[in-house]
Amino acid sequence: MLRFTKMSGAGNDFILMNAAGGANVPDPGGLAYAVCRRRTSVGADGLILVGLSERADADVLVRFWNPDGEEAATCGNGTRCAARFAVLEGLAASNMLIETKGGDIEASVGDEGVTLRFRSIPELALDFTISGPQGPLSGHRVYIGIPHYVIEVGSMPDGPIEELCRPLRYAPELEPEGANVHLVEVVNRSRIRIRSYERGVEEETLACGSGSLSSAMALCAAGHLEPPVAVETRSGDVLTIRFERTADGEFSQPELEGPARVVYSGELAADQETR
Repeated sequence: MLRFTKMSGAGNDFILMNAAGGANVPDPGGLAYAVCRRRTSVGADGLILVGLSERADADVLVRFWNPDGEEAATCGNGTRCAARFAVLEGLAASNMLIETKGGDIEASVGDEGVTLRFRSIPELALDFTISGPQGPLSGHRVYIGIPHYVIEVGSMPDGPIEELCRPLRYAPELEPEGANVHLVEVVNRSRIRIRSYERGVEEETLACGSGSLSSAMALCAAGHLEPPVAVETRSGDVLTIRFERTADGEFSQPELEGPARVVYSGELAADQETR
């Protein structure tokens, strides 16, 4: 039996496990493939293992697996959930440094929300053209631990976005990793709406933390926004994005703030089918 906690980060939902103290998950990719399936298991946008970092300058080590069983380098909303989980499990104090494969992230856990500060500097390519089903499409490519492609729209579509976004996620110009694809509507210079298609989940999710951060920074660089930026997610929760601009136009101290809630805790039966 494996103990787990189900959490929601602005609608992004995750299964979290304590990997400290010798706890062993021999095949986390296979486990993620099994337990993230909705209707036949717990169901989630990803599996997260939270353990103690072996580094003297970091507090916890966090690793992420997508529902397809592939490991992800990092995850914005997942890291916010992992930070609150680490506090609840007694692995860290409310202010901590988190080690991920995508870079170190500072976290501050409060009563109402969790704030992350990314130490990595985002890489932006504005007006980056990719091949779409209807021909060339221009958007903004952003990399902050994982790749994102941001498309500004005049008004947000009401129906499903998978038919549009799935081919773009596999666009040859975004190879070899592909990218999360985000449709973004600018409400005003300090507020946007976003809908996100995430690779590994391979469908729309109710929120994407690093995608919200990437979208805000890309549209700021394009001259459409000014920080701080409020991001209205599909779940209805609002994420707050903050960052600084240096004299040469580079970004620094990007922050992501929003809710990270425990939904329930439980135990997984030993007969979970893996890949």
